Amino acid sequence: MALSLDGFIAGPDHDLSWLEPFGQDSAEDTGYAALMARTDLLLMGRRTYDAVSAFSEWPYAGKAVAVLTHRPLAPQHGERGVQGDLPTVLNGLAREGVRSVYLDGGQAVRQGLQARVIDRLTLSWAPVVLGHGVSLLQGCTSRIGFQVHSSRLLPSGLVQTVYLPAS
Repeated sequence: MALSLDGFIAGPDHDLSWLEPFGQDSAEDTGYAALMARTDLLLMGRRTYDAVSAFSEWPYAGKAVAVLTHRPLAPQHGERGVQGDLPTVLNGLAREGVRSVYLDGGQAVRQGLQARVIDRLTLSWAPVVLGHGVSLLQGCTSRIGFQVHSSRLLPSGLVQTVYLPAS
């Protein structure tokens, strides 16, 4: 997940234009291709799904996608809606044989952090301060410790850091 130095994953009104200068990194550079190769299912929040659905091309072709939503969903690419708290949804997916889930979207990631179901958090820090917008961590209500697993500079200038839960 990309975020600004001040912790925003989107600008005001969910604006993502601030990320455009960093779009030159390839899926191999960022590790995204490897992530998708080992991911069984993408589980995303509804706002993220709505934003991604507006893209000119569906970025998850060939991947199973589930959307955390309480509103009716009109699938366009085989995705499905799921409801419930995140641990319950993940347990249901595990019963279906899903083992590796890529969790996407601010609300979904916050829920995952709070429920302590995230085993790897990859953040790509953009060298920009937005001042306000959609915060990744606002609303987390308890201390959650992490350790840095790795960090690297991407060709675009993003600094990607992988965090693992502290033991």
